Amino acid sequence: MNIDTSISVAGKTIAVTGGSSGLGLRMIQILAGNGANVVSISRTPTPESMVHSNVVNIIADITIAADIQRAFNEAERLFGPVSVVFNNAGVAAIERALTTTREQLRHIFEVNVEGAFFIAQEAAKRMIEKKISGSIINLSSILADAPIKGSAGYAMSKAAVAQMTRSLALEWAPHGIRVNAIAPGWFPTKLNETIMDGPAKGFLKGKNPMRRLGEPEDIDGAVLLLASDASSYITGTVITIDGGHSLQG
Repeated sequence: MNIDTSISVAGKTIAVTGGSSGLGLRMIQILAGNGANVVSISRTPTPESMVHSNVVNIIADITIAADIQRAFNEAERLFGPVSVVFNNAGVAAIERALTTTREQLRHIFEVNVEGAFFIAQEAAKRMIEKKISGSIINLSSILADAPIKGSAGYAMSKAAVAQMTRSLALEWAPHGIRVNAIAPGWFPTKLNETIMDGPAKGFLKGKNPMRRLGEPEDIDGAVLLLASDASSYITGTVITIDGGHSLQG
């Protein structure tokens, strides 16, 4: 087997939610750079430098059913059926459990869990209808297993995403649909800038066995693997990308 061919994403139609910044933007860059047709589904525009012949930006809110359907309709019109989805969109809030409000918790779960679920559901329905196999990749977090103080709502939501991944993988395997997750460690992004702008950044870097934080390109291998046919027998798995941080307890 030619390994270069097996990890190819060339010609695939891939949707990435939350692709306007952070790890989502890196996913778009690496996937488009390897020949995929990429649809960025986000509430804010993808940087103009990223929008070209095989990358399109669709403004949509994953918490709104009509927006989800419209985004997939537009993706199919432009590039054909979506066979790979990266459920990357998410929100976070640093808030102690005692002061977390119902509104804060509902919003976190509405985006991170409910939004991801219905994106996956829409993608799977269309794949099954068209009798095509595919891959759905959810974004969990190392905080799903090892939370920090002030992360209760976010950590709970990411634990739900990990379990959702296993549940959907079990149900959709007979249809040739793989469902896996990526659990990043500490990558400086817009989502965690309130932490990374303070002294915690140095602490987290020092605690990591590799003595560094994640760089956007550190996710490239997992992204290409799970989007390609090289992962055709991988489903229900969470791949942790954290430089060994979670080994420290």
